[in-house]
Amino acid sequence: MEGWEPSTVYEHDADGRVIRSTPEPEWNDHQLALMVALEEYEAGLCRRCGHDLQESTDPKHDFNNPLGTGYYAPAEGTPIQCHACAALERSEQQVAASNPQHPGALMHHVELRPRG
Repeated sequence: MEGWEPSTVYEHDADGRVIRSTPEPEWNDHQLALMVALEEYEAGLCRRCGHDLQESTDPKHDFNNPLGTGYYAPAEGTPIQCHACAALERSEQQVAASNPQHPGALMHHVELRPRG
């Protein structure tokens, strides 16, 4: 994705000297509205599962509510394993065993490598 550089409009006096410069804003009203809407949408999601909090915290959807209208259950075909997350966890466990002081402060990175 390529970015863009805002342009600047310069005003000159009769002698050609710059008397004012007006930079173009980096965000227009539409872009700002989209970002605000995204922020509001994400604020309404559970940070762990990503479901809509208004729906997922409704007592009507409590597994233990016999009068509820529905409940959350594991999706068919799950769980599945993310192999990248498994590699991260292996790395975290290895390092935690050898450096137990602050293992949560270490950043791990994994990459897909070809076999061979």
